[in-house]
Amino acid sequence: MSNKGSLEEKAGIVVFARVLTTVIDLALAITTIQLLIKQDFAIMGYILMIHELARNLATLGLPESIFYFFERITYRQKARFVGQTVAMLSIAGIAAAGLILGVSSLLPSILTEWSPEAIDQLQNVLPWLALVVLLEIPTWPASNILLALDRQKDAAWYETLTSAILFVAIVIPIVLGFGVLGAVYGMVGYAALRALGSAIWVTARLVQPHSSDEDASHIQELENGKPEPISLMEQLRFSLPLGLSSYVNKLNRNIDKVVVSVLLPVVALADYTLGAQEVPIIRVIPFAIGSVLISRFVAFQLDGKKQELLELWYRGVEKVSLLVLPLGVLSIVIAPDLIAWIASSDQADYSGAVLPFQIYNAIVLLRVTHYGSLLQAFGDSGGVLRMSLQLVALNLVLSIPATLAFGIVGTAASTLLANIVNWWLYLRRIGRHLDLPAHKVLPFRRYISILGISLGIGSVMMAIQQWGFPGMQAPVRLLTIAALFLPTYWAVGSWTRVIKQDDKAQFRRWISLTFFRSS
Repeated sequence: MSNKGSLEEKAGIVVFARVLTTVIDLALAITTIQLLIKQDFAIMGYILMIHELARNLATLGLPESIFYFFERITYRQKARFVGQTVAMLSIAGIAAAGLILGVSSLLPSILTEWSPEAIDQLQNVLPWLALVVLLEIPTWPASNILLALDRQKDAAWYETLTSAILFVAIVIPIVLGFGVLGAVYGMVGYAALRALGSAIWVTARLVQPHSSDEDASHIQELENGKPEPISLMEQLRFSLPLGLSSYVNKLNRNIDKVVVSVLLPVVALADYTLGAQEVPIIRVIPFAIGSVLISRFVAFQLDGKKQELLELWYRGVEKVSLLVLPLGVLSIVIAPDLIAWIASSDQADYSGAVLPFQIYNAIVLLRVTHYGSLLQAFGDSGGVLRMSLQLVALNLVLSIPATLAFGIVGTAASTLLANIVNWWLYLRRIGRHLDLPAHKVLPFRRYISILGISLGIGSVMMAIQQWGFPGMQAPVRLLTIAALFLPTYWAVGSWTRVIKQDDKAQFRRWISLTFFRSS
């Protein structure tokens, strides 16, 4: 798909899937909190963390290579290329399963603060988790294959169904009283179903191409000759840097949890697992805009139109800021009621997660664009990887002493500080490509105006929350504060002309999900 409308449609589907998957993950966390005792919740969180890390390490960037190489081969060669990709991922899945089994034997020396009972429980389920990874990893390119075949609705349904099946597979055994072991058995069933369903679904689409795909493939062969098949080494040379960067980004989101699991008791990990969460819909917005604009950035860069590129970059940042900054402040304000609503009960108190949650969501206030998209537009993929590695190092160096000194509050605060430092270094690197100082890389005047309005309204809402509705139930108070905050932001933003008419029109288009209906 080469035209701009198709690019936006493809990006919209990817964003929709990410939002939905993240929301389901959050719903899974909320549900398991309610159904499991605190120790079992911590163990389940550790299992899911290992599952995510192993999966992202083993995929090697190969799913992302689908988009790049599908445009370089004929339709008839795509089935072979898919088979080659799945074969490499199957080998990687075997390695990942072996790694999980190896980690299982080392748990007593790693989790020194955990009780022997908790470690035994974790060791009993990790072999089954290895089987899950073995079955699941070869299926990971399925959504990208469907997208690359211009099957947007198929891709959206695939993402929706696999996420929903995983949710059901974990929750139902817990509801029936089978605990963590039953949940992992459910994950095995999910992985087997996903493997079978993916094979059938992708094969069906590969053998039933659009007529336009066959025509384009035939024309390509007539005009240019049949292109050479993509070799294993060529695919790996392209995909491995992407895989490493993606894995490092995933590691960034879990390194602080690893520090807490090693240095603090299991109960502290339960609080931190809940608190170290960004509100999912907020996090995905800048990546949505980045995925739509990156092709324009590349075009401007190739044409030497730096001023046009900068203007488009500024407009994207301003649009994202109008959504991300108020929603980020709102998530900080409602944190006590949100934690009380979704987690705390007569059996467990998760009030210790509130302050880490508030600190963690202050990071959202930096996420007003997809910074890596601009570096990629200038061909600086090494810079993207360097920034990711830098953030891991900063997180690790800062979080260990902070955790030892201040517990999980120190862990969250050090994560925020690491992100602020890395953010400024990111701006400096982008500035070198744009020939600008770091303080001019973002439209800071507009950013500060939007942030100031959001913080002002947030302060008022926090006062109302504390003194206006002290006896109100947490869910009711949360909804009341949100119902007051958002219209107030809209009204004040419109009155101060921070929110303009074209901003309002754009917002309506963003929330209409037209990409899903038209795909």
